[in-house]
Amino acid sequence: MLQTKLDQLAKRRAAADPLPTAVAPFTSSNFFKSTESDSKPKARSCQHRLSHEAKRLTVSPLKAASRNHKHNDLVSLGTARPSPEYFPWGSLNMSSPESTSAGADMSLASCLTMQSVRDEADYDLAIALNYGYTVGSPQILRFLTEHVEMVHDPPYSDWECCVTCGTTSALEVALRILCNPGETVIIESHAYSGTLACSRALGIHLQSVKLDEYGLVPEDLDNILTKWDLSQGPKPHVLYTIPTGQNPTGTTQPLERRKQIYQLAEKHDLYILEDDPYYFLQYCEISSSNTSSASTDLDQYLKTLPKSYLSLDTSGRVLRMDSTSKILAPGLRAGWITASSLIIDKFISFSEVGALHPSGPTQVMLYKLLDKTWGHDGFLRWLMTLSAQYRRRRDILLAACDKYLPSDVCTWKTPEIGMFVWISVKLPKISTSAGTFLNGDTPWTAYLDVEEAIFNQAQENGVLVSRGSWFMHDKTELDEVSFRLTFAAAQKDSLERAVERFGSAIRSYVEHSSL
Repeated sequence: MLQTKLDQLAKRRAAADPLPTAVAPFTSSNFFKSTESDSKPKARSCQHRLSHEAKRLTVSPLKAASRNHKHNDLVSLGTARPSPEYFPWGSLNMSSPESTSAGADMSLASCLTMQSVRDEADYDLAIALNYGYTVGSPQILRFLTEHVEMVHDPPYSDWECCVTCGTTSALEVALRILCNPGETVIIESHAYSGTLACSRALGIHLQSVKLDEYGLVPEDLDNILTKWDLSQGPKPHVLYTIPTGQNPTGTTQPLERRKQIYQLAEKHDLYILEDDPYYFLQYCEISSSNTSSASTDLDQYLKTLPKSYLSLDTSGRVLRMDSTSKILAPGLRAGWITASSLIIDKFISFSEVGALHPSGPTQVMLYKLLDKTWGHDGFLRWLMTLSAQYRRRRDILLAACDKYLPSDVCTWKTPEIGMFVWISVKLPKISTSAGTFLNGDTPWTAYLDVEEAIFNQAQENGVLVSRGSWFMHDKTELDEVSFRLTFAAAQKDSLERAVERFGSAIRSYVEHSSL
């Protein structure tokens, strides 16, 4: 029960030492985890999976010196921080919706105000505006560590969290920790375009695995790894996946599928990069009655969330990436990762010579909202309410698809989680610049011709969609083209009109291209 966990958290906080308040204090998830975590087995070492770069990189001596002192009245002449008395900000004022409950006004017409000021006991604004510790401030790291243990409860003891500058930044660091240039990462056959671009820029090769309606296909993954030809390079040891509300296809891996894939990771000694920004946008109905309590509704919501790879990870072979972008605001440029202590230590070392640490003002905003205003139950209630809001948008778009897309050539699935609907358009007998081809015998150039024609016509009609080829690594021959539609960004009252325009573009192409 959630309330039991919240009560335990409150007792643990009450018995804990006060949070450190110095500039860039050393902190760790180990300060905030429950004692139950200590009784679990430790992660297996993944030292052999570290890249050459990761093995070379060590802790910054300046950072190490600042974290190891024990003097209560230490005067620092060693760290080149500017004096906070010259920072030109004295306070930071914020407001948020008064309630996070379902049906509450989310327009800020009725709101709660929050303020961060200098010399504040909980989180001094002057401290937040200065250089910080790479893992994040103690205030926000405590909340995120508690959140991860409450939601995922990793089944090994030496896991830790680290606040990040968002998943895009975290992914680049993760790939550099685990991969050398010329090595291969396993991805889904349709994968997030940012991952494709980042991997290529780092000199990392990619190997696609088939997707079906339940996500990544374990049989294909096993076949590829079992029959790997070493003339292609070393056998892949990293799998990147978006298991929940996958970008771009919107698929969600069911529990049995996740267990199969994790077992294959154990078999082939794969390290899993679990990118899960859509995890909390859950569209299952939460059945509540007039007599049910708010905590009961939250218990039901938590039960609808999929089991993450992190929650299945008995050997410490998962790095999970969470993000504030889809659940709070992308401009925060913040998120958090969870992994074994070894990987977190390497992540910190990379960050110390890169982004250094997440924005201090961002961390203040997160602390004031998540910890001081909402608390864990309020945050979960916000996520449940946000899911209900996006579900309404999804349903509007799906109803428009039923109404306006030609069902004889278009297919799609209802996403259970996430922000995307994946539209597949079966290719008719077509005539293109590459020649005339029959259905099922369409080379890549003809595929792109068809996709571009529909895409351009949709734009002329006044709607922008994402082309499926943008998310593909392998230039395979296909008998359908695909497009990603998102119901998240456009105004609700324009979703139906947008789908009508897209449907018109498809009809126009099919009618004019059939022989």
